[in-house]
Amino acid sequence: MLDMAPESENGGNLPDWAGGKGAEPSRSSLAMIRQAVTNNWEIPNEWKAVLPKICLKMVADESRGDRERLRAIEILRAMNRDNLEAAQVLDKVERLDQGQATERIELGPIEWNP
Repeated sequence: MLDMAPESENGGNLPDWAGGKGAEPSRSSLAMIRQAVTNNWEIPNEWKAVLPKICLKMVADESRGDRERLRAIEILRAMNRDNLEAAQVLDKVERLDQGQATERIELGPIEWNP
């Protein structure tokens, strides 16, 4: 079972059109949010904490249409991808700071096959 955040947690952080103050985002709002996440638009930090909770709630709501649930999944997937990329960059920077290899390439013997 998914642990859903109470309605009041997204209170004043988001505008009404994006699911703030207990409102539900529309399909066009979801498309715009997905574009913002996918295209790396600047999103306020307060929104970044609330959007996954709203999207999870929408995915679990079976009364919603398939398109809206799919849009919410796409937003979650894009946010997850961004988090993974940030973690990889952070790992690389930490390795560089410690003087460790960041990428390892091993060359084997070269053979000629005519």
